[in-house]
Amino acid sequence: MARIVYAPLLLAAGLFSSCSKGSEPVPAPVYLFDQQWLLTQLDGQAVTVTPGTSAPNLTLSSVDNTSSGHVTCNQYGGTFVLRAGASQLTFSGQASTRATCPDQPLETRYLTLLPQVTRYVISHRELRLFGVETGQPLLVFAAK
Repeated sequence: MARIVYAPLLLAAGLFSSCSKGSEPVPAPVYLFDQQWLLTQLDGQAVTVTPGTSAPNLTLSSVDNTSSGHVTCNQYGGTFVLRAGASQLTFSGQASTRATCPDQPLETRYLTLLPQVTRYVISHRELRLFGVETGQPLLVFAAK
């Protein structure tokens, strides 16, 4: 009788251990706050950065609802409002330093689009920011 009881248990243990072998590692969860996000797309176009400058980035602070980042050669910051249940996100009061940069059009467009954001989606280490009437994201970021 003991052999009959142990056989199904051994079979189940073997199945569970074989399922874990060779499986891909699960990436750590990505959170919206306190994460540096690197800009990869702007208005549907891949972002290319001029040598000597850096890719625009965004960080949202969970402590004081401030946004900050670096845009090619300038720094910027402001505040944001998040309604997580509805995935709504808005930015306001964005200000930046004003150094002249080689990628000025990229910087200007980025700082123009950021206040137009109304909602967000996070999926697979990617943050997509959308405007009011846009089916396509205005800005796409990758988690650093």
